[in-house]
Amino acid sequence: MEIRINGKEISDAAVEAEMVHHTQADRPLDDALRALAIRQIVLDEAAAQGIDVSDAERATAELLDRSVTVRAPTPDECRRHYDGNLARFTQGELVEASHILFQVTPSVDLELLRRMAGDALERLRQTPEDFETLAAECSNCPSARIGGSLGQIFRGDTVPEFERAIFGGHAAGLVGRVIETRFGLHIVRIDRRIEGRVLPFEQVKRQVTLALEAALADRAARDFVSGLVSRADIKGIVLEPGGKVLVQ
Repeated sequence: MEIRINGKEISDAAVEAEMVHHTQADRPLDDALRALAIRQIVLDEAAAQGIDVSDAERATAELLDRSVTVRAPTPDECRRHYDGNLARFTQGELVEASHILFQVTPSVDLELLRRMAGDALERLRQTPEDFETLAAECSNCPSARIGGSLGQIFRGDTVPEFERAIFGGHAAGLVGRVIETRFGLHIVRIDRRIEGRVLPFEQVKRQVTLALEAALADRAARDFVSGLVSRADIKGIVLEPGGKVLVQ
């Protein structure tokens, strides 16, 4: 396939080299093509503004610094962010949990693995006292040696998809569904939950402001790059919103 961005060809070799950085993505080829196309578009704009593009990362940073204006978040926005994300500003919250991990590997039959995890979960619904035994037999996690126990977990200790599940308000006991994360399929038991204390807004106001400033800066940068993409001469692919790439 021939792909040209502002008249410059993106070679198959460049795509193959870039895909190495996107192996964990759902669509590695799409992500690699999008990254290469946007990188070229951004560097072309930087060069047009007289910026030295020999160092792509530095050139991108200088271009954004020149071209993107980031407004400060308003007090109302800060308060709404705080009110809508109280869990992030809770101190001392922890969960003691155990799990059984069915690990996903490149060669695994995912549908078969899901059926195995589902069957194990159903068994534990009937005989929850079998959890430690089943963990020792089936879990692909080192915690299998101690009945699947993960010990005390604080927010930020695990990957987001696992954290959302165990801090999602479940009562102690078996979580009633198989949890899927980047590591595999988990059957989870909440052993103990300790509720934390929500920090008052004034105490975390600076933290809230910095988080919103970062989010606004990221949004402004994305809008700027989207504008560059809309004006670029792109042949061979179509960059669609949401990350999808159509090869023409």
